[in-house]
Amino acid sequence: MKLALLDIGSSAARLEIVDLDRSRMPRADWSVKARTRLAEHTGADGLVTELGVEHAVRAVRHCVNAAIDEKPDALIAYGTSAVRDAVNGAELRQRLSEAAGVRIGVLSPRDEAAVTYHAARRWHGRCGTVLTMVDIGGGTIDVATGTGGEPADVVSLPFGAARLTRQYLPDDPPLPQQVDELVAAVRGTIPGSLRTFSDRDLGHPVALSKVLRQLAVLTESSPGRMARHPDRLLRAKLRPWIPRLAELDQKQRAALPGVSRSRARRILAGAIVAELILRTIGVDELEICPWGLREGLVFRFAEAHDDTDGDALRLMATLFN
Repeated sequence: MKLALLDIGSSAARLEIVDLDRSRMPRADWSVKARTRLAEHTGADGLVTELGVEHAVRAVRHCVNAAIDEKPDALIAYGTSAVRDAVNGAELRQRLSEAAGVRIGVLSPRDEAAVTYHAARRWHGRCGTVLTMVDIGGGTIDVATGTGGEPADVVSLPFGAARLTRQYLPDDPPLPQQVDELVAAVRGTIPGSLRTFSDRDLGHPVALSKVLRQLAVLTESSPGRMARHPDRLLRAKLRPWIPRLAELDQKQRAALPGVSRSRARRILAGAIVAELILRTIGVDELEICPWGLREGLVFRFAEAHDDTDGDALRLMATLFN
């Protein structure tokens, strides 16, 4: 069975096709990507501009049209926090659904964290051992821990890198007082919310999300040598990069090793949050997990497919709100 999974995020829409009959691993056999530019067209009040909606609609339409010749058996489309949390999210989802030809689903922050944890657990493999996941997305940060396929504890907070950048860092480069306000905001909320994680065995800590992977590349690279696939993000190497990133504008950050143009604005907020999370939960390093929400949804789809006899509408109700 060929499953097409359309992920609509703050930077891009990405459609991947996975042949569930050929492999038990959630690897895409084919993919296409188009920029949504939702992050840059979402105001501090959470409203996506008409231009932003149009960009996202074009990106979705491009991905779906490009996949027609691949003839997938099912198309599952979902929006991340950029779609879910938009002030005009209902209208945005409606127009994206029309462009995709299927209903755009969304996950609650906790459900999204649970699906991402599920992917990390399947990647890590060994059930019965403690696994702790840290995920910094565009709209939320998630920390989850457990010993089975589902997390025992989840903390999801609205401190994603894109959201913090919109709310606290409007200038490029940001003013020092803007950075101070962002730091004060996350320090005033995150430690208390994660207090229960600091006094327990966190087992195997892993990092998910592109922001954390890009920070790992940045911190492990050296002049003249780019660490393309680092397996760790170390707090000790991350900390000195924060004031350096604060002095650079978006174009200068995008020239750094591993930092993409689409995430250059938010990489500072991501670094600040990542360092605070690691310090709060008492972890010095995170192993980089290459899987994330999309892979978790592939696993969930495969598991739910038999329970719903392949009924697409029932399946969507099982996976999404």
